[in-house]
Amino acid sequence: MRQLQPGDIVDRRYKIEALIGVGGMGEVYRARRTRLGDIVTIKVIRTRSGDARTRRRRFMAEARMCAMLHHPYIVSVLDFGVEPGVGPYLVMEYLNGPSLRQELAARGAFDVPEVCRIATQVASALDLAHSQGIVHLDLKPGNMMTHRYSAGEIVYKVIDFGIGGIGPLRADASMSPSSSRTRSAADDDRRILVTMAYASPEQLSGEPVTSRSDLYSLGVTIYELLTGNRPFTASDSRSLITKHLRELPEPPTRHRPDIPSWAEAAVLRALAKDPQSRWETASDFARALSGAAETRPTAVAMSTSPLVDVYELGELVGRGRLESHIYRAIHRATGHAVAIRVILRGQSVDWAAARISFMREARMTPVNDPSILRVRDYGEERDLVYVVTDFVPGSSLREVLDREKAFSWNVGSRFLRDLISATRALHTHGLLAFGLTPSIIRLTTDGERLVISSAGVAEIHEVLTREIAEPSSGEQPINDVAFYLAPELLVGEKPDGRADIFMIGAIGYELFTGRRLFEAKTLSQLVSDAFSVEIKDPRSYASSMPEAAALCLMRCLARRPDQRFSDAVELENAWSAVLSGDSALNRVSPA
Repeated sequence: MRQLQPGDIVDRRYKIEALIGVGGMGEVYRARRTRLGDIVTIKVIRTRSGDARTRRRRFMAEARMCAMLHHPYIVSVLDFGVEPGVGPYLVMEYLNGPSLRQELAARGAFDVPEVCRIATQVASALDLAHSQGIVHLDLKPGNMMTHRYSAGEIVYKVIDFGIGGIGPLRADASMSPSSSRTRSAADDDRRILVTMAYASPEQLSGEPVTSRSDLYSLGVTIYELLTGNRPFTASDSRSLITKHLRELPEPPTRHRPDIPSWAEAAVLRALAKDPQSRWETASDFARALSGAAETRPTAVAMSTSPLVDVYELGELVGRGRLESHIYRAIHRATGHAVAIRVILRGQSVDWAAARISFMREARMTPVNDPSILRVRDYGEERDLVYVVTDFVPGSSLREVLDREKAFSWNVGSRFLRDLISATRALHTHGLLAFGLTPSIIRLTTDGERLVISSAGVAEIHEVLTREIAEPSSGEQPINDVAFYLAPELLVGEKPDGRADIFMIGAIGYELFTGRRLFEAKTLSQLVSDAFSVEIKDPRSYASSMPEAAALCLMRCLARRPDQRFSDAVELENAWSAVLSGDSALNRVSPA
């Protein structure tokens, strides 16, 4: 089987650009899809033992299995096949960052909050795979890759699900092409030792493996992220296997005394020799690791609250504004799934201000619109305030935009209609939607409806919250909320309904183009851009958008409030005209 060269075409669709890595499994290439023009990663699998026909069938089965894993923290498998003269190959999304192994080598131990964030992402990916009966069996820092989205968010994605068993026990996924072209037996031995360093005792002893085998490997990885050291090291494979099977790891605090006691306990449980003594799920592990540090006080307060008599409290599902925590729960009497958002005294920097703002959001109770998350209950106890809403399974708009980049006209126009309708309903009750961002807008699992969370709703006369930095604050990073604020709000003016019109335009612009209005890196630059940079017609990026729709968005985004739609009712009527194909453009053009 030959090695691919730049310029080679695979399956008449993929043009090889460069070799970017070589390992025990084969080679990894950067390639470009000839029809679409986007960059992808191609991994060519080199199998060395067993019947070729059997290996090929197994590869095809496992490739199909991997392609079914759709998750924001799992690398997407786009295609697979067998190229004559080359062998089996996988086509995956291109990840533009280094591996976690490379980051460890460059910087050493990570801060505890950063480790918790990584653990939560990887655990979420593992839970999905495990729920579908897929076990990774080669989880390690080299198989966790970073990816930076255009919006600046950095995520960690797990690679090589299901592929670990095709070839021999193999090396780290982050290798340099130059050093790996002439691998020696010593090189292979070192790579085997690297992989064994993360393998569970049952893998090393030939016992049956389960999802908890991956939890052991995750425990080794988290131990290394926290301390900069692996729990077991040795100069030869026999000694390393013996340590995994028989020796207890040193407590992480021996290497780093500032590690919280609950985090240490979580890691040591993940490293239990007996699989049944480990955590039941990866998310259980991640919650014990980070939840103890951030949410244990909330969970304890909730467990003693009268709320538990009415609701069966479930897992922590996210964080909200005002330093709140969001739990999934079940209403005991009806069995209805709900979300409970809680602020605990002592966890909010300004409890009094947070409490007032939080309770204002509960005033959404009378707002009845299918695109607004329904508030079912709210209240206040001695040490906490809470709002109970319907639980909406699905993804945030931000997650989908980061994955899909932009929506088609048919889909995006429907979602924008939902956002306009929800905003109009809020305005009718004297409320504003300002503060909404794609991160706190939900898309239902079936992809049919957009639902706005109460997290962004403010009273009509409320001024900018402390979460949005003042323009005078210099070169600090931008809060995500600021990208969707009308120019007048960025300089301290009070919001009104026309500020919401701008926000709708900003979110709509990103829906169709995959781009924010401005690419500023600091708040001062954003303020400058908002008053000086001309916004491009969205059709520059979304050619299928009707002219009337583009005019409607651009009117929403007018720099001066008096040049926008006067209110959400006027905007709703204009957008309805766009969707009905009405060509009377004067309906959406400013007077």
